[in-house]
Amino acid sequence: MIKRILNTKNINYTSNLSTSNLKQQIEDVFEQTNLSFLGEFTSQNKFTAYDKWTYITWYVPKFKRKTAYLEGEILESKTGALVKLTVKPNPVIAAFPVLTILIGIITIIVSQSTDQSKQTVIFGLILIAVGVFFYLLGMFLLNRLQNNFTKHLNLQKV
Repeated sequence: MIKRILNTKNINYTSNLSTSNLKQQIEDVFEQTNLSFLGEFTSQNKFTAYDKWTYITWYVPKFKRKTAYLEGEILESKTGALVKLTVKPNPVIAAFPVLTILIGIITIIVSQSTDQSKQTVIFGLILIAVGVFFYLLGMFLLNRLQNNFTKHLNLQKV
């Protein structure tokens, strides 16, 4: 449930290629500079990729700045290779909608119980709308990275 709320996806893909051929194909894709994402291998069969778009343009140490992140692992299977992917949006894009929707709901509840003005209710509704917008934005950025990555590798979803 928490993964769904934070827009995290775990997806398995298959390829007809062997693990070494698939690894080489992924490395070739990562070396291309005209794509909308970048990536690198972190170990023998594990890799990460991220979107070129940045969510936060200024440099903050130990703070993720890209809009979406993808982590993958290549495993051997009977019919070829299996690729296990985990795709996540930027942590800020994932947490911000949840917080703004909660604050909006709390604002509306408090305004109704204390007979506050309609402006407070409208403010709460605006917060909820902003939260929904950012949730949908996170879904778009997540799907953008996932689709661009799988399109260049000809992977089939399991």
